[in-house]
Amino acid sequence: MKRLFIEPLDVLMFRSERPFIARESYVAKLGVISPLTFEGAIKSKIFLKFCEKRGYSSFFFQRGKKESEQDFKNRVAVKMNKDNEIKEILEIIGHPAVNSKPELNVLGIFFAKRSKYVEHFPLPNDIVKEDRENGKFTKVRVSEKIKLHENLSAVLPSEYSKIKGKNALIALEELKNYLWGEIPKIKKIKHRNTEIDKPYLKETRIGIQIKRQTKKTVEGHLYTAEFLRLLEDWGFIVWYTSPKEIPSGIIRLGGEGKGATCRKIEEINLHEKLNFSELIKEINEKGKFKLYLATPSYFNGYKPPKNILEKELGINNLKLVAALPGKPIYIGGYDFAMNKEKPLRRWVNAGAVYYYKFEGKIKDNSPLPIKIIDKNIDMRCAFIGRW
Repeated sequence: MKRLFIEPLDVLMFRSERPFIARESYVAKLGVISPLTFEGAIKSKIFLKFCEKRGYSSFFFQRGKKESEQDFKNRVAVKMNKDNEIKEILEIIGHPAVNSKPELNVLGIFFAKRSKYVEHFPLPNDIVKEDRENGKFTKVRVSEKIKLHENLSAVLPSEYSKIKGKNALIALEELKNYLWGEIPKIKKIKHRNTEIDKPYLKETRIGIQIKRQTKKTVEGHLYTAEFLRLLEDWGFIVWYTSPKEIPSGIIRLGGEGKGATCRKIEEINLHEKLNFSELIKEINEKGKFKLYLATPSYFNGYKPPKNILEKELGINNLKLVAALPGKPIYIGGYDFAMNKEKPLRRWVNAGAVYYYKFEGKIKDNSPLPIKIIDKNIDMRCAFIGRW
């Protein structure tokens, strides 16, 4: 797996899905950290460097507000016929003029320390904490005798009845233990003689709306915005696929385009790290597995597509037994090429877990992480484990 390490130089803004207009809504809330945000930042870095090298304006490759989509494509196509490198770069980043899926995809974003480069994953939804003083972490179990909607089985705690979900992280080694059926150890992050669940703090700042044309402030349009400040030595490890190497240097990230350093780090072999071949043997013997989403996913619903998942894993008669999708999130964004807002869509958040039974044998050479990116499906980083 190809990896980058991105370390912010300042606070970052990841806006929530709620509409924000200064004066009407004076608080810009912190939202989800989406792989799409990082993917857009990396693509912008590659594309702007290409435009600078070739002497092109990046806005030439953006549709005019009153320009039809076909006229836009034709205009860019004329340029591509004169320069073959344009088509190559547009195929990498994805563009309407080439009518193809982008060859560059960010699969996962994980907190990591600069000193160790170890990914930390969202706690799976089936790992919960007992709701009592000094309560321990425990694993819920599927109770196939109790049926819920769509004939799915209930998922219940195995021992102590009062439990609560926890927003925490597990390291890569603990992900391996979790996929093998164990209860993972929760990452303890020390900060000023206390322990926190995430390696960042929320920081609130005050701003005022600026007129785009005159760059002057707008009277009465004060607002506050929530920013994310990572603790010292912490950054993000980015998993990605690309035919082109990502150049090191400064990258603009998140709302307000704050600076961050970006550099390539050593690749990792996930099959080896997770002992995947042996894990698949045990899963195939039982004829059941659980699917864990390490990043947000879009299914146009709450569950992965049965037929595509069967094809990806090489199995038959896949049956969803139980599901823990958790609370949904909403992700939108801005389409630079088409010069318009992307539709706001309802996604399943990272940490979701699905329990399946199947027939046949899962391929032990299945690519990791499990990835399905299609027009109406966006599952970038999933793993299978025992249950």
